Amino acid sequence: MVDNKVSIKKIFDRIKRVKKFEEFKATYGLTPSDEKGSTKFAANFYKSDIVNYKGHVTGSKDLYSEVIAKTIINDNFIKDWLNLIPARPEHFKINHPNTDENVDALKITNRKEEILAKLLFYQGNIDGLGYIFDYQTPLKASRNDSYGKIDLLGYNVDDKCYSVIELKYRPSGSEETLLRCVLEAYTYYKLIDLKQIESTIGHDGIQELKKLSGYKHTNEAELVVLFDERSCAKEDGGAETNLMLRIDPYKPNTPSYPSKTVVSQQYKECQELINTSTRKELRALCEAILKQESKLKQIRFVVLQAQKVSKAPYKNKVDNWSENLDRLYRAETLLTISK
Repeated sequence: MVDNKVSIKKIFDRIKRVKKFEEFKATYGLTPSDEKGSTKFAANFYKSDIVNYKGHVTGSKDLYSEVIAKTIINDNFIKDWLNLIPARPEHFKINHPNTDENVDALKITNRKEEILAKLLFYQGNIDGLGYIFDYQTPLKASRNDSYGKIDLLGYNVDDKCYSVIELKYRPSGSEETLLRCVLEAYTYYKLIDLKQIESTIGHDGIQELKKLSGYKHTNEAELVVLFDERSCAKEDGGAETNLMLRIDPYKPNTPSYPSKTVVSQQYKECQELINTSTRKELRALCEAILKQESKLKQIRFVVLQAQKVSKAPYKNKVDNWSENLDRLYRAETLLTISK
């Protein structure tokens, strides 16, 4: 591969967004002296604005995301991800106890996606998805690292592998592209040392995992993109179907709804991936990722669903939680791309 400055610029050139290349280069410190094998591109590319572009390249019928996916494959940029290695010596030093918690603790962050991740962790076993044993798993070794956190880590009992789960959720409908989701999940997979699961002690989630019927430590994993189908207005049945009735920091037990029903970007693109050739380059990218990773079994696209119940699994784990907000989560795999 040629140096990062030249190779990366090709991607931006092909979608006619060269100015975005300059922004990306400045944000993540890429310089002309970056040598072959640098990890800066692969570690940060999923965060580039262009990865989340929708619509068509100016003067073309080609989708931005399809051109980017095709370029990553054809110009062999996908090989850059092979240079990524885990940096953090202890991913599971931070224990997430599956015990009682006051609803106030769920309001520390305004990011509803993080709150939903906690609720899935509290439920533990998610039918159609697997067993969730950790959330917000850290990847960075120092404050200066640009690495993020894995939304959810799970174990797929049926396929005997760990699940690196990228959760996408916004009460008003998530707008991130599947291209971003796949690249983010793949980047995190490269930065997590799954061998630490076997040796970790003092982490409640992992200790419960080891008691799970059918569990056996493995070096194999899958990528899972987990998303909402739609966020419904109250008149469209939001009280029964919405993944989470938005938590107002000042009125934590009062349900609220979007002003109109919105279908998530991931669900719309997944339907195109399944039913048309519109997303053929995205499928090819998934296949290329699997081809170069011997321990990666599959990539699953999964829709998360909820039903209103009188006794949610986390009912006794969150003090002051209103019954109006209780949910039981389950999942449905819409598409699996495997080797």
